Amino acid sequence: MSVLLYVLGLSYGAVSDFLTALGVPIGKTTVYENVQGAGEESRAQQGREVEEGGKRSAIGADGTYVKVKGEKVGLEVLVDDESGELLGLEIIVSEKADEIVDIVRGVAEKVDAEVLISDDLDSYKKVADDLDLDHQTCRSHINRNVEDGVESMRKQAQKEKDEVPEGVDSSLDRLEADLDKVLDIVRKRPDDGLEQLEKLYHRYKAAPPPRKGQKHSVWYRMRMLITRRLENWHRLTLDLRRDDLELDGTNNSAERLIGWFIKERYRTMRAYKRIESIKNVVTLTARMGVRSGTYDMAELFTA
Repeated sequence: MSVLLYVLGLSYGAVSDFLTALGVPIGKTTVYENVQGAGEESRAQQGREVEEGGKRSAIGADGTYVKVKGEKVGLEVLVDDESGELLGLEIIVSEKADEIVDIVRGVAEKVDAEVLISDDLDSYKKVADDLDLDHQTCRSHINRNVEDGVESMRKQAQKEKDEVPEGVDSSLDRLEADLDKVLDIVRKRPDDGLEQLEKLYHRYKAAPPPRKGQKHSVWYRMRMLITRRLENWHRLTLDLRRDDLELDGTNNSAERLIGWFIKERYRTMRAYKRIESIKNVVTLTARMGVRSGTYDMAELFTA
């Protein structure tokens, strides 16, 4: 009961007060020890399931931050995209590819993964390529990123009215229409989307990069916006090609685990006291949360 109350959001002290009021006196240190013990057992169970649980074709990856004694600590989370179950949780210093690749490899090899699903962070692109995994970037993230970029470019075009560079077959009015076109292609992901982007690229490919100390012109920004979408079109549309997997084109499984089982519990806390507590509590809450309504806590107290 002390573990369950803690997972539901009470502090160690509040759990102690609640149970004591019911006639079950228990100190908050004992509550802490109960939670940590259950967390250690949940990590052991989770580790065995990754080792012995068979193939997980698609895995989702995402990162977040919490505080330990007031200092920010990075977490890298890996999940089974189909079930939402936690497959891996590691402390990271940064979100650089060199650090993430070993974490992803450790899980991907154990579960024989074929697909990595992530947000649009460049580090994940390098990780997927290094590990020879098909890569799906979350279309929700990309839609938001492109929408923000388009809005920023519209404001810049209206304010600065940059002269059209030599070789660029466009105008301010045409730029407005082409920005709408890029948005439409990214949102709808049509079968001929790649061809449409290539046509747009040839219109803006002559836009020169800025000289040192100069601001990027709206024409060069348009060129780079299209280039980025061209280079990563196969990542945006993997779910449309992999009919054998139930992919939805988003990284919702990893984001849901972070939101529900890390951030929501962390919101009621001041901070963690030690690194091991993060791993214990997150694994415990994720394990119980994913199995909500069907979970038997007895597996955590078999000793």
